[in-house]
Amino acid sequence: MSRPSVQLVIDARPRGPLGPLAGELIQGRSVLAHHIELALAVDTESVLIHARLEDHHRLEGLLADRQPGRFAFSTGPPSESAVVLRTDRLYDLARLRRAVRRGTDPESAVLWRLDQPHGLSGADAELTRRQSYQPLGRYWALQPARRLANALCPTRVRPNGLTLASAFLVLSAAAVSAFLAPSILVALATATVLALALVLDTADGHLARLQGTASEFGRWLDASLDELGDMALHAGIAWGTYTQTGDVRWLVLGMLYGMGKYLFFTFTLPTPEETKSSSLGQAPHVSSGASLTPQVAPTSKVTNAVRLIGHADVRWHLWIILALLGRLDLALVGYTAYFPLRALASAVRKAVRYA
Repeated sequence: MSRPSVQLVIDARPRGPLGPLAGELIQGRSVLAHHIELALAVDTESVLIHARLEDHHRLEGLLADRQPGRFAFSTGPPSESAVVLRTDRLYDLARLRRAVRRGTDPESAVLWRLDQPHGLSGADAELTRRQSYQPLGRYWALQPARRLANALCPTRVRPNGLTLASAFLVLSAAAVSAFLAPSILVALATATVLALALVLDTADGHLARLQGTASEFGRWLDASLDELGDMALHAGIAWGTYTQTGDVRWLVLGMLYGMGKYLFFTFTLPTPEETKSSSLGQAPHVSSGASLTPQVAPTSKVTNAVRLIGHADVRWHLWIILALLGRLDLALVGYTAYFPLRALASAVRKAVRYA
């Protein structure tokens, strides 16, 4: 016996500076298209879209490639008894399914608000981050981070404070790796400090959303200190291993790591054409006759696996495990090779594409 379908409605009336927020592009697709996908993924047979009458034609154009009969437009506000998805919010599918199943407010599934300051400007990056968010940390670090953010929400502590505290812990781990002789106690302390740093690094974003204090500066600070900690930790590993072994090749590896990471960031920067296409809400090389909803070319399992190796969360967990084993030097060796190879592969792809 099949499950009864749930009737969801979309409230497309919220507006922004340029008109209905439902028409804003995020990751190359309209907010309305994202919401339609969510509604259908929750197993609803059709979706009713509430929008101003003057916006119907424009919003219908955004859904021109959708199967007819799966959605319909209406005017006026949604019924008070309806399960409503608002287009001034972005939702998490798994949490939305749970909310619908339990009969709770879909607001509990909100992961980003577009009606807040910088809501639109940060939505694309936030959604991208969420889709690749903590493949390992979500199984243990996420819940402590959320509890910490909930506890700090009514206080004067701000997300940037957690970001700075996390960076301080990583820099402390770097100092320990550089200047303390290896021992079981040092290994346990280093792994613990790195684990606590990951929880704090996870909690700062949750606190920003709870307090409504998310900002471009906060995102810049978080990214910048993450890179500072990464460079400092590998430099500390290189120096510490050199002082223990007297082998100057470890210092060379430390320098090569920094150069490889720099080349990786340089070679993976978007070209001017890609940047222009992104600013227009289009995927590169989309022809004039293409759909209004650009499609991203699928990546192979091998490509995804290679990218996952360089994922910040995966690398952070590798640090914790290797620190516990007293073998952080393996992280330095592995990623000294990894980042230049990724940079080379990106350079070759760009050369082939634009030759």
